[in-house]
Amino acid sequence: MSYIGNTSTTQAFSPVVDYASGNGSTTAFTLSRPVASVAQVQVTVANVPQNPTSAYTISGQTLTFTSAPPSGTNNIYVYYTSPITQTFAPAQGTVNTTSFASSTGTGAGVFQTSPTITTPVISSLSSASSTALTLQSAGTTAVTIDTSQNVGIGTSSPPTRLGVQLSSATTYTTSTRTNNGIQIYNSSLTTNGYTGIEFVGEPTSGNGGVAGIGSVVTASGSANLVFGTRDSSTYAERMRIKSNGSLLVATTTEDVADANGVGATFNFAGNAQFSRASGGVVNVNRKTDDGTLVYFQQDATVEGTISVSGTTVSYNGGHLSRYAQTTTAKDESILKGTVLSNLDAMNVYTDAEGNPVANEQLNKVKVSDVEGDANVAGVFVNWSYDEQHSVDEINMAMTGDMIIRIAQGVTVVRGDLLMSAGNGTAKPQGDDIVRSKTVAKVTSNHVTCTYADGSYCVPCVLMAC
Repeated sequence: MSYIGNTSTTQAFSPVVDYASGNGSTTAFTLSRPVASVAQVQVTVANVPQNPTSAYTISGQTLTFTSAPPSGTNNIYVYYTSPITQTFAPAQGTVNTTSFASSTGTGAGVFQTSPTITTPVISSLSSASSTALTLQSAGTTAVTIDTSQNVGIGTSSPPTRLGVQLSSATTYTTSTRTNNGIQIYNSSLTTNGYTGIEFVGEPTSGNGGVAGIGSVVTASGSANLVFGTRDSSTYAERMRIKSNGSLLVATTTEDVADANGVGATFNFAGNAQFSRASGGVVNVNRKTDDGTLVYFQQDATVEGTISVSGTTVSYNGGHLSRYAQTTTAKDESILKGTVLSNLDAMNVYTDAEGNPVANEQLNKVKVSDVEGDANVAGVFVNWSYDEQHSVDEINMAMTGDMIIRIAQGVTVVRGDLLMSAGNGTAKPQGDDIVRSKTVAKVTSNHVTCTYADGSYCVPCVLMAC
């Protein structure tokens, strides 16, 4: 026979008969294949044909009689009369993608609207030309790969190669960090284990510039954030934020100056240290005009400054001082402003192991006990404990702005030159010539404080050295 178009393919139909045995009570029996209509089979019970309109019904592969067939062996048989009940295997090459158009009309090759695929092997996913590829979750687009191959998570318009967009107004706290766009999690780290990101630019093959940032586990529940760069083909750590909040630059030692290392550290408790092998350690620059370079504050109040005016640098609101030991134990009765005198004995220092530490110039002092003493050293400010050498020392003001102690009943006026009174206080020296015994010059008649013994302090400029 001749055909117009493609040659038709003949599909074979193989007649089948199903047998079943009645028991006088069972009404439902399972067929070997699904049936769309009672008209597609002939049912016989005990050699008596059954009326399809009243004797039975069929739903899929279930044949149900209105009355239970009598007992008998294979006394029920079903003869399939139509090929619609047959499952066919189409011949190879006879089916193409257009044969499987989706019921929704959205494209060929869709077998069902929401397929469940177990252990799929997918070599590639692609989209039509000039069309973005999207992946959905719960009916919402989760990932978009645009036509420039930029990947967007949470956004259909990724601005860069990878864009992650969140839509949450959750306020940041240290315990609420639910708005993290990306988390890189390593579940197998041990102490000093690293998890990070690297940025690589390669101008020539095998000569990549590398910069990285990552987390180094230091203990259970603790991690440092480290930053590294590659310089002249050598990668090294450049900066670290420790788990306690301290910032370390060009060093992994927190107190870099104390350790005589190289780098800069900013301690979480507010201490900053800078250490360099050679050259200036700190540069302070005021770019366009004169004024303050550095402020010194105590309890949020400015107590002194360093300023620049032309080529002159000034230290304002302070004095030069040094640490000095005494020949006796720490004496808490010494009052601020008390006049001190030099001794020949030198300060004694030892290291943590008890070994002597060299001291070239710092001598011990005492409360001045000679009137007009030419060996005046300065005035008492406060006691200080030298933690490095485990020793109590006097912080002694020597030159500059300070207060000085005057005995009860002694009168001084602004402009007076003062000398030691021989009892830890000062008194006018009786002339206006600066001498070796001159300890200070009164700058104001204002009494800054009065002590229990009646002695008092006035502002002065120290001239002890």
